Amino acid sequence: MSTEERKLRHAVVGMGAGIFRSHSMGLGLEDVEVVGGSDVAPDPGQERAEEWGCPFFPDHRQMLAETRPEVTVVITPHPFHAPIAIDALNAGSHVLVEKPIATQVKDADAMIAAARANGRVLAVNYQYRQLPHVRAMKRLIDGGQLGRIQRVTGVFPWMRTAAYYRRGGWRGTWTGEGGGLLMNHAPHDLDPLCHLVGMPQKVYAATCTRLHAIQTEDTATALLAWPEDAQGTIYFSTTESGPRWLEVSGTGGKIVMHADRIEYERYETDLRQLITDSEEAFVRPEAEAADAGIEDEPEMHGHEAVYRDFHRAIREGGEPRCSGEEGRMSLELSNAMIYSGATGEAVELPLDRAAYSELLERLQAEE
Repeated sequence: MSTEERKLRHAVVGMGAGIFRSHSMGLGLEDVEVVGGSDVAPDPGQERAEEWGCPFFPDHRQMLAETRPEVTVVITPHPFHAPIAIDALNAGSHVLVEKPIATQVKDADAMIAAARANGRVLAVNYQYRQLPHVRAMKRLIDGGQLGRIQRVTGVFPWMRTAAYYRRGGWRGTWTGEGGGLLMNHAPHDLDPLCHLVGMPQKVYAATCTRLHAIQTEDTATALLAWPEDAQGTIYFSTTESGPRWLEVSGTGGKIVMHADRIEYERYETDLRQLITDSEEAFVRPEAEAADAGIEDEPEMHGHEAVYRDFHRAIREGGEPRCSGEEGRMSLELSNAMIYSGATGEAVELPLDRAAYSELLERLQAEE
């Protein structure tokens, strides 16, 4: 029986994680059979395994050997993503890993290499990519509707309390999380930024620990520079409340992305032509609100959409919307911001892997 005709056998590493309830949306799909669950802590992992009717294993390697899953879902704390995913890939399993793909980009490189060597699909759980309005924004930018990109601006408050950090002792530590909000919250927004406009070539960041009693940053601001002179600023904080938004402005118009919609403004004349040809010294482009071309789709939870896309890539071939290579981009940008914030230096991308590893080891040693 082919994979198109039967259920895909899934195993979960980190079954006791809080995020498991969100993943259950995908694990409960009609084409999924959960054959094993693993967690280093039996409570509540073992109870959840019983609920799903599958055996529980304290060691993921034993689970991989005994259940031989076609798909392994990794939802452990960040530092364990890479070694577990590589174990699963080497065991012949496709892998869906929670964001961020790893704590440092050199480990993401190793995960991608293992996926290629074993001919397996590696996907990262970035559910925002699945949203119809994000997909419409991607089509507009790739189709040249914004002309030449000039500016990217993002403001991303992720208000959290001290109780949030107490609830997971690994959060906000260099050893347990590999960073603060730049490793936990910011990836949600850095992924669509990189997906929509590509990786910047230079980053200069300021980071600080403003209000939280944690070892890592709770606030970060960065200046970004892309090829062809596009520039940008992005701001993140877990000490501030408010809406999150991303604006991309080009010579042909601009788009503002909100959590549930986009606002698209199109210029009648491209600014490159207007600047060159206009006889007026002071001029505003004629602009109109335009249809963004958002496609009507069935209502679908973000994690469910990720799983359906992942399964499509496994069954039909091709890449998932967020492959390992795609998921590595936001991690590399997070790492670059941490490195710049710690050293006070602008960072050229691609990031120097060895230099970042040395920095992270030093920060972990100081805890």
